[in-house]
This record gives sequence, C-alpha cells and structure tokens, in this order.
Amino acid sequence: MIRPSLQTVFGPAAWLPRMSLPRMSLPALPLPALPLLALAVSLTLGLATAPVAQAVSPYESLAGSSPVTPDQLEAELAWRNAAHIHPQIASLYAYWGARYGIRADLAFAQMLHETNSLRYGGLVQPWQNNFAGIGATGPGHPGYSYPSPEAGVIAHYQLLRYYIDVRGCRTLKDLDGRWAVPGWGYSDAISLYASEIQGINPRGVFRGSFNELPGAPASGLSTHFYFTWYDDKRENGMAGNWILVGNQGSGTTTVEIKIAGQKMRDPSHPANDFFTIPEGGRITPVFPGLMAGPVEVISTSGQPLIASQRVLFHDSFNEVMGTPEEKLTDSYEFTWYDNKRENSMAGNWVLVSNHGSEPADVEISIGGVLMASYTAAGGNAMAPGAIVTPVFPGVMNGPVTVRSTNHQPLIVSQRVLFKESFNELMGYPSANLGSEYLFTWYDSLKVNGMRGDWTLVANRGAEPADVDIFVANELKARYSAVTGNAIPVGGMVTPQFSGLMAGPVRVVCTNGQPLMASQRVLNRDSFEEVQGTSPSALASDQLFTWYDSLAANYMYGDWVLVANRGTGDANVEIFIGGQKMRDPSNPGNDFFTIPEGGMITPQFGGVMNGPVRVTCTSGQPLMISQRVLFKYSPVLIHIP
Repeated sequence: MIRPSLQTVFGPAAWLPRMSLPRMSLPALPLPALPLLALAVSLTLGLATAPVAQAVSPYESLAGSSPVTPDQLEAELAWRNAAHIHPQIASLYAYWGARYGIRADLAFAQMLHETNSLRYGGLVQPWQNNFAGIGATGPGHPGYSYPSPEAGVIAHYQLLRYYIDVRGCRTLKDLDGRWAVPGWGYSDAISLYASEIQGINPRGVFRGSFNELPGAPASGLSTHFYFTWYDDKRENGMAGNWILVGNQGSGTTTVEIKIAGQKMRDPSHPANDFFTIPEGGRITPVFPGLMAGPVEVISTSGQPLIASQRVLFHDSFNEVMGTPEEKLTDSYEFTWYDNKRENSMAGNWVLVSNHGSEPADVEISIGGVLMASYTAAGGNAMAPGAIVTPVFPGVMNGPVTVRSTNHQPLIVSQRVLFKESFNELMGYPSANLGSEYLFTWYDSLKVNGMRGDWTLVANRGAEPADVDIFVANELKARYSAVTGNAIPVGGMVTPQFSGLMAGPVRVVCTNGQPLMASQRVLNRDSFEEVQGTSPSALASDQLFTWYDSLAANYMYGDWVLVANRGTGDANVEIFIGGQKMRDPSNPGNDFFTIPEGGMITPQFGGVMNGPVRVTCTSGQPLMISQRVLFKYSPVLIHIP
C-alpha cells in the first residue's frame, strides 16, 4: 500500500520517549490444562446455551483496551511465522498499546498485515524495525528506520494516535484510503487478523478444537482394520483426511487400503494398488476428493499393524483408531445422541456397515425407542459390505443401541458436526459392557476454554445401579438406593463438576450392573466425545499412530497422559518414531517414574513423528490417552 509521508510528525529519532519495558515472565503449566480463554457460560447437556463468538468488525474503535493477552499475540505470530526474530514484540505491543490507549490486538493485526507476519518481502526490510510501513511510499522510498524494535513499536502507536486525534480516524474502517492508499479491503484484512488473534473465524465461530484419543493396547494389534467412512471433499468442509498405518511387525509389510471395496493406489507410486511399509515404518496417504465407505486396511503379508484416521474439518481436528477385524461384533452402544439445531448441532449420523457374509437385519434404538430398522422382512436388509448413514433430526436422547438381530458382524460409528467442528466416535461393543470405566482426565475450567465436561453413565443392567464417580481418587458423585437416586434400568445420569481439573476419572457400579460410560466435552466452539476404558482393557504397552506438536501445523498442545493403575511405582518409557523420549521435567532421564495411583502429562515440543509407544517396563497396567489442541493457541495461565 502507498502511504503519505509524515516527516513532520515522524522524523527519525529524537522524539522517541525512553521508557523501560517491564520484564515479562510466564509461569509454568503443571498439567495438561488446555489453558484457553476465560469464558463465563452455563450449559445444559444439550449444549443449548453456548454463546456465539463475534468476529472483529472493521467498524470497531481503534482506541481502548485490548481484549487479548501478550501470549495470544505471540501465539498468533508464531502460528504464522515460527521463525520470526522479535521474541519480545508481543509484549512490546501490549505494553505500549496500554500506554497510548490503543487496542493492541488491532495494532498487532495491522503489523501482521503490513509485514506479512514479519516475513516482509516488500519495500520495508527487517532491519528497519518499521512494523507499519511508515514513510514507505514507493520504489526508492522504503520508509523510516528505527534503532530498536521498541522504537519501531512506539512509532507505530504514535502514528496511530495522530490518525485518531488529528485525522479523525476512529475505527479501522477510517484507515481505508488514509493510512493506505487506495486502501480497498485494508481494514477488512486487519479485522480478519484481529479475529484470528482472538481465535475467531470470520463466520463468528471460535477457531480450533480439542481432541482426545485413548491408546491402543499393543496386544490388540491386527492385520486387518476397519473404519466406517472416508471423506476428503473440500465442498464438505474437509481440509484433509489421512489414513495412518504403522508396521509393528518384523520385516517389510505389504498393505492394501480399500474404500467402498475399491483398492486405493499409492499416491507416491500411482502404478501400485498397494503400499510397502518397512519394519517400524508408517504411511500417511490421503485420497483427494474421495467420499465413500467403509474403509479397510489389510496387511497382506501378515505383519501386525496399527491404524488410525486423522481428519481436518474446517478449523477442527479429529482422530479415531481403526477397529480390528477380530473385535467386530453384532451389537454396539453409545451413551447419547443429539441432533437439535438449537444445540448448535449441524448433523449427527449413525454409520453402520455390514461385514458379514449374509444380509444383515439391523435395528437402531435411541432412548429405548426403535428409530430405524433394516430387515429382510422390510425389504431393506443390509447386503454384505453395504453401509447406511441415518440421521434423526431434532432428536436428543440416549443411550443408543445398534444391533444386528441375525448376528452379522458390524462396524459402527457416530459422526457429529457441532458448529464448525467434527467428531467421530466408534461404537462400544455391547458384549464388553462392564461395571467400571476409566478416563485419564477431567477439566471443566472456564479459563481453559471448557464450556462443559459431562460424564455420561447409562445403566444397561436388569436392576437399578448404584454408581460412584471419582476424580483423582476423590468421590464427586454418588447414585444409590440408599440416597434415593440409584440409576434406573435403562436410565442415565449426566453430571458435571464445576471448576474442576484433575484426573484420572473412575466410574464404578458398586452393585455390579453393566454400565455404558463416556465423556462429552465442549471446548469453546468444538465438541469431543470419548468412550470410557474398562479396567480389563488396560495394558502396560500401548500405541498411537502419530505425535505432532509443531506450531507450523497449528498444533498448540499434544499431551501424552499416562496414569499408573497398578501397585507400586511404574517405570515408563515413551518412544516416538522409535526414539526414546526424555522426561521434560528431568531432561537427564529417558524414562518416567509414576507413583501408584499417579499420572504424568508430558509434552515434547517441536516433535512430529510416529508411531508412539508407551511401555511400562515394570509391568503395571496403564491408562493412556493423547490430548491435542489444534489451531488454538493456549493462553499461558498458572493453574494451581
């Protein structure tokens, strides 16, 4: 943009006041706090009262106090340009914005726009410390230079103050054609940057998401995995869909990936309709523009695999593990179904695929009510390999049961759109229902961006269920005949525990009734659900396909949560891509020690690799999950 020269107001040096910048220090985060924006909201299980975020408007006032912290400013810059050379610039903009009475988020957004996120590439050069193109009027006139980044920030604010007080520019919109000539779209571009600093996209939806994925026991590896669906259509909002496959066996393996029965070709070797994976290696193919299902991943040479599907939908991230062929069954359960538009639900599909050798008669029930049936008698039985994807508008209830009445093996999942986020949850086999479940973590802190964290418990037994819920070994809820609130047959409870962040979580039926349990989390404008883990599924050796904490990939938190559920201290090793990781709290150690009943929550900054293996060398059973923040940068807050 071409700007008028303002030599009389902004000559090079002497006018700059010399004020000392206060030292900025950031306290350490003790736990996987998902530390985000503080939001005061009240939610029901239906998520009905979640407020709508407001994108920054070009008509907002330039003057005033900033709604964001220096950490949010720095996070936005690091997301766009992790290699920038001004480590204090966010603190400088926050400090001097307060001194000049100008919104630091708007000034910082203008800086991002003017400097291409400090990559430059135009008239102004990095050494000039000119963050607003001041005096840059065309070829041969690159603008003013300032002796330090602080001086450049002050110059930016003084020029903004001049435009506000002298030229009458009260809003961003007023800068069009004045600060920038001709200025078409100038304020719109800055307001977009400012919205994204606050984590809001132009459609008024908070950007980013939270995802949790339980570990897969190494004993549960298979040569044949299933997923219900694959969608990489951009018109559906999909920004990427990767099938991740790791070879956990000895020697090279040959793998086939089938989608809707069709063998997929290796994008790296289009002549091949198979993939070759070396021992310990992995592949991460994506198949652009394809939407179909189900998906099969098959090791034709017999080596055991680990497989997952990682999906980007708009500004949200979701990962789901493949279901081993050996674990297919004829009946699955979910705790809940919600497709109410007033709850911001944009879609809730129950996906069912028949993997038997005969047509499958299938019934889907919600809250004990038959919602859909596919039967030979009705003329719509599911053929072998077929898939159905029903949706039930306006329904909110639970639990959900999907079963084949003629006992054909199925693969079942629930795919949910909440606002602009996507979540997929695999069905829980009815045959595996038990009286006790575990989760690694609970977080309902508003300062962490949590708008709701529900522990859903359904009684699937023949008698009323007495149920206790513990968080970090402390009793938080009790439902019993003695207290008059036992969970009735077919009934469910959905408690929340306000202002609590701790773990692990234990749900136990003290009178032995089989339960179904899940945890549903609303993090800002994204939704996530994870199934409880039965103690019988705990293992001392567990796997994930991938780890990514690269800011360049918009990953702003990737915690590996490990809880010791055994007796005595557990010695734990974590490998990523075959490399043993060091304890960030004790860098001299390439192992972790977890006391009985305790847990660890390490992150490994700047690492992207896979697969991930967590193994307890002392043999204790572990509860493990991976919690990921995508496209939303945490505000660094100390949480005691």
